[in-house]
Amino acid sequence: MQSMASDQSGFSWLMLRGNMKPSIRLAIVLVIWFAMIADGSTKLLTLDPLTNLPLYPASDSRLHLGNEPTRLPESNVCQSKMQADFYTIYDSKVNATLAWYGAHLPGFKKTHAYAANRSQDTFYNSDRTLAVSVTGSSGKADENAETYSVVYSRFQPALPEKAIIGLNQQKVICP
Repeated sequence: MQSMASDQSGFSWLMLRGNMKPSIRLAIVLVIWFAMIADGSTKLLTLDPLTNLPLYPASDSRLHLGNEPTRLPESNVCQSKMQADFYTIYDSKVNATLAWYGAHLPGFKKTHAYAANRSQDTFYNSDRTLAVSVTGSSGKADENAETYSVVYSRFQPALPEKAIIGLNQQKVICP
């Protein structure tokens, strides 16, 4: 009888230990994750590395994991080489994002369009070599939707103004 009791307690311990394995793994992963965050391995960029233009602060998530861009594949547009950095934007309405860029990109022109159920605004410099495109989340034409993303672009050689305006409308127009 006593051996049965000891067998049951041993069985209980095995069951408890078996249930703890995923918990221990999770705890180890969390400790490593917190250590990575604490050692400062995440960067908070204030300038886009491709264009050296100011970077909207809402490009960092609530978890503050950094805001390194996603480099889009290099492409050609109207015989200009285009390089681009993509950023997701968090918790910001389109109007607030556009106001911030309007204040931080002096001398840049702005074009507005609405395509594929999204607002699309592009700021571009007078040389037509740099552009910042702000895309809204799906919504109605005049709706102040959440900002979905911002893309920083560099064109070499300069892109014609008609081509920049066309890209903003999701059309390729090469004069």
